[in-house]
Formats: sequence, C-alpha cells, structure tokens
Amino acid sequence: MSDGFNYDVFISYRHRPLDNVITKAVFNALESYRLPKPIRARGCRDIQRVFRDTEELSVGKILTETIDDALRSSNCLIVICTTDAPLSPWVDREISMFINMGRGEHIYPLLVNGDPATSFPPSLSLLPDLEERVMDVRSEGSDPKKIMARAETALLKAIADVAGCEEEELVREHTLRRNRRTAARTGAAAAVLAAVLGVSAGLLHLASTYRDTAKVREEASMRILNELTYSLPDHLTNVPGAYAKIAGILRRNTEDLNAIARLSDNRQAAEFEVAANYEKLASAGGVLGAYEEALISEETAIGLFGTLADEDYEGSRAALASAYNNRGGILNSAGRYSEAAGDYSLAIELTEALEEPDTLTLGRMYYNAGANAVSYGDVSRAAELFEKSLDLLGSAERTPVNIESMANAYYNYGVLLYREADYTAAAEKLSNACDLIETLNEVSDSLQNRSSYTRALTTLATCMSDLGRFEDADYYYAQAAELAEELARDDDNMEFQLLLANICNNRGTCFNTRGDYLSADVYFAQASEVYRRIMERTGSASDTAYFALSLLNTGENAFKAGQYERSRGYFESGLDYYAGVCESLGTYDTAQYYAWLSYYDLIHLRDYDAALDDALIGREYQPDGVLVNMNLAYACLYAGYYEDALDLFIRIASLGEGQAEMIRLDLEAQERAGLHSGHAEEIIETILP
Repeated sequence: MSDGFNYDVFISYRHRPLDNVITKAVFNALESYRLPKPIRARGCRDIQRVFRDTEELSVGKILTETIDDALRSSNCLIVICTTDAPLSPWVDREISMFINMGRGEHIYPLLVNGDPATSFPPSLSLLPDLEERVMDVRSEGSDPKKIMARAETALLKAIADVAGCEEEELVREHTLRRNRRTAARTGAAAAVLAAVLGVSAGLLHLASTYRDTAKVREEASMRILNELTYSLPDHLTNVPGAYAKIAGILRRNTEDLNAIARLSDNRQAAEFEVAANYEKLASAGGVLGAYEEALISEETAIGLFGTLADEDYEGSRAALASAYNNRGGILNSAGRYSEAAGDYSLAIELTEALEEPDTLTLGRMYYNAGANAVSYGDVSRAAELFEKSLDLLGSAERTPVNIESMANAYYNYGVLLYREADYTAAAEKLSNACDLIETLNEVSDSLQNRSSYTRALTTLATCMSDLGRFEDADYYYAQAAELAEELARDDDNMEFQLLLANICNNRGTCFNTRGDYLSADVYFAQASEVYRRIMERTGSASDTAYFALSLLNTGENAFKAGQYERSRGYFESGLDYYAGVCESLGTYDTAQYYAWLSYYDLIHLRDYDAALDDALIGREYQPDGVLVNMNLAYACLYAGYYEDALDLFIRIASLGEGQAEMIRLDLEAQERAGLHSGHAEEIIETILP
C-alpha cells in the first residue's frame, strides 16, 4: 500500500442496476489485476485494496465516518459515470471532497454511457485536463460484458497511476502478456473443449448409425458407452467454467445411452454404463449447486447399481457403495447433514463388506463422513472417523490420489480442531494438508488441487489470527486470496465462489480482531455479496447460514465502530435468516444461532436475563464452543454473575492472544455503547497482563 493510504482506489458510483453491475466488475478487475513481470521487477506494485460502499445512502445524509475515512485514505478515485450518476448528490459530494483534499489529478471518470455532458457529475467540471484521464468504455446497448471488455485496457490509466509506472509502457506490456495468454489458451483449454465437444457429436452420430444398422452392435455399443460416460467429462474437468458443458453433455448422453443399451446383448454391462453416466451427471449438478437435480440423478444411479448388485454383477457392489458416498456429498453440500451421515455410513458398510475392499477408497469415505460430522456438530464421532481415515490412507500406496486424500483428511481434521478451539493442533494439521497439496502440485496442477490448497491456507490463516499471529495470518490470507480470485472467475462453480466468500469473511474477522473496523467492514460486505449470490442460486440451508453469519459479522463490526442503528439492522436480518435454517443443520449451527441471539439481547435490547437464557441454550448444544462461551461470559457479566464471567474469560483468553484481544475490544465497545459492568478494566488486566 502507498505511504499514507489504506486504499489504492475508491470507487464512487450511484446505486442503480447498470452502475452496480459495472462497479462490481471494476472492483473485481482492479483487485485481481497483476502487473506484468517486467514492470513489477522494477519495484512497481500491484493494486492491493479497493473501496466501494455497498449500501444506498439517503441523499440528505452527511458522509459517514466510514466513507470519510476511506476517501481520505485512498490514492485515487474512479467515478462510474452513467446517465444516472449526475442525479446523485452523494457521488458529487465524494468527488468534491477528493478535489478539496488536493487529489484532483488522481480522479479517473469511467464513461459507461451517455457523454460527458449527460453523465459527468457537476464537480468533475472543476478539474483541468480531465479529458486525459477519461476512461471511455461505452458500448452499443450498454452491454456490461462489452463494456468490461473495453475496460480491461481503459482501466490501465488508473492502474498505472497507482503502480507508479508510465501508462504507455503498461499498455504495451499488458498487450504482450494478453497475446501470450490467448495463444496458450487457444492451444490448450479451448482446443480441448472444442475437440471434446466435437468428439461428443461424432460419437452420438456414430451411436445413431449403430441404432439404425445394428452392425457389430455389441462391441461398438459398449465402446461408445464408455467414451460418452467416462472419457468426455473427464477431459473437461480441469478446464475453467466447463462444468456446465459437462452437465450438458451428460444430459444429452442419457437418451442415447438408454437407446444404445437396448441394442446390447449384455444388458447388465450396458445398464452399468447408464448408471455411471447418471452418477457423473449428479456430480456435475452438485458442483453447479443444482442439488435437487443432482439428487434425482444420483438416486437413479443407486437404483440401477442396486439392481445389478442384487444380481451379483461384477463391480456393482463397489459402484453402489460409491454412489451412496457421492449422494452423501451432495446432501452435505445442500446442508442436509443428518441424511448425509446415513449415506456415508451405508457407503462404508458396503465397502467393508467387499471381499477385497480398496483401502484408499475406504479411507476417503471415512474422511468424508468425518467432515460431515464436523458440520453436524458430532465432535467425538468426527475425531474417530478422521483417525480411522488417516490410518487407512497411511497404509495405502503413495500415489497422487492417496496424497490428495490424506491432504483432505488432514484439512478436515484441522477444521474440527479449530472449531474445538485447539488452534495450535489445528494449525499443525492444516500445515500438513498444505505441505501435501504442494507436493501434489509438483505432479499435477489441477483446479481441484488449487481449490484444496486455497481452503487449507484460508483456515490456517484464521488459526493464526486467533493465536494473535497476525503477520502470519496476513501472509496466508494473501496467498489464499490470489488463488481464490482466479478460481472464482468461474461463476458457475459454487465451490469456488464459496471459497472466495469465506476468505473475505475470515479476513474481515481478522481485521475486526485487530480493531480495524473500516477494513473489516469492506471485507464483510464483499463476503455478504458473494454469499447472497450463492444462496439465491442454490437455496440450500447451509448457504443461507453462511449468508446469515456474514450479516451478523457485519452487525457486530458496526457495533464496535459505534454505528448502532446500522448494527441492529444487520443483527435482525441475520438472525431472521439463521432462525429459518439452523435447526435443520444440526447442533453446531443451532448453538451459533443462540450465541448470536444472546449477544443481540445484550447489546441492542439490553435484556440481560434473556441474553443469559439464550446463551445457556447455546451452551447445551455446544458446551466447548468459543463464541458460545464468550457470549455466555458477557451475559453473566451484565446479569451480575461476575465470578462465572471472569472464569469463562480466562479460559477463552488462554486459547490464544487473538481471543484475548477480541475480549478487550468487545468490552471497550460495550463501554462506549453505555453498557457499564464496573469490571471491564479488571477483566482486561487479568487476561492481558
């Protein structure tokens, strides 16, 4: 970050549909842009932080402290200029403030539609030489995609200002890099996608020919079935944005596969391939967040594999076990943890009953079941499953698949330990996961490996934050964010979108713990926006819970910043969303809901008895939960049970310096809000000697 600036860019815009879409795209483009290597090698720096407000503010409202501070600490200002922009006194006020701070030469209008006379807010007329800084991205029909295609080059004006390099030089190096990447993509991913789709069309035509002529039908039918079911989708899984294409291929396959199967003299072999296609279709649907469609496909596969297993067809029992495991994964993603637990148990039971169960497959099933138990809040069961998984995987042959499985087992074990507030042990497991994935990346740099690495880095960073090791946390978050932003360009992949949202949310929590409420608010806003989009796409209980928690985090952060009405609004909205899904998700989420409800009772309703009652309910569901016990401590403190509160505070603070610092900031914020216990200073001195 530049000296004296917290933000490289402040984006000023009016909250209207087109403006919102362009602002979001510009925000993502700026934060994800990486300077060409020759320019970075000379000491020029990438854009690191961009500010945009995500809420409409009333016309008559004066600048809030958040906006004021962000403007004062921004290097340059980009104004989204549409025909709606001049009608916003708020946008004009931001421009005027920036000019008055002597920063006028660092204002860059992004002309989206109209012309300067109809789209520039009045204060822009005060600027000399403005024409040199106008970034014209107008497109016929104001198509956002075409606008952003033009913005890729236009934004280099502002990027060069922030980076400290010449615009002409940056444009030249950027163009060279883009041409190299285009050539690489054309020769790799695009070629693979085109070739695979071409092969698909050819095979389907060939299948039709065989249906018509019935020549050499057995050998040909089975070869085509195998190609359509396995080879085509597997070629595409590592091409960004390909899952929608995979699902399309597999949907088209089903009709042809059933027709081909009817030609086959070997009904069982043909039905096995049909079932395998449905299972692939279910997996693609799960990635895309189409959980109900995915479950229908998986249940069809289970039915077919089940019939074949009853007939003792070779490989069908193992395939049936795999199908139950796969359905467990879809149910887990949809937040239906108790149902997923049943499928995982059945998958393990069927696999262990095989004459020669595959150790690697069984180990992976155990860690899947363990991860689901973590989500459901069954801590002892989860630990048992992870230990069993690691024992099995440790005895299996050391292959890339085995390394990936062990990394996932360590990751999920780390998540369990983190939830149990054993941060040191969690960090050890997560570090093991990162090391294994790095080893795996040396062999195969796949999208899934990058996704797993991002997850592990994010949770490891969160552990470091709670331990008070903020420099380490920043280091891991930076690595994770760079990977997540690249992955999240695939808008259809809900797993990748969730990764990005989780990183933003966790980084917000890290800044909140350090008392940097302005930065925390920015990250919480980013997280909420992505969580909302995921929730609206999938409709699942777990994704609704993620969105609810992001609202509650924003509300808690606003409370510490002294924005009490804003805080109350976020609390009430978050609690409403959470109340509708928490019980269906299990004990962990139910405990979290009551902990948040208790804090709302305390800081906004000032109903100390209700706060204590709700905190105690939360503790019944999760006796060792950090958030649960922290909010119980606050409730005890203000309800008059000081000794109980102090005991809880001491126990929580012993978990890590980050937790002790969080308590201090909470107590100070409560004092500022008018909650006076008379013991705050004594507690702070006890936990932070």
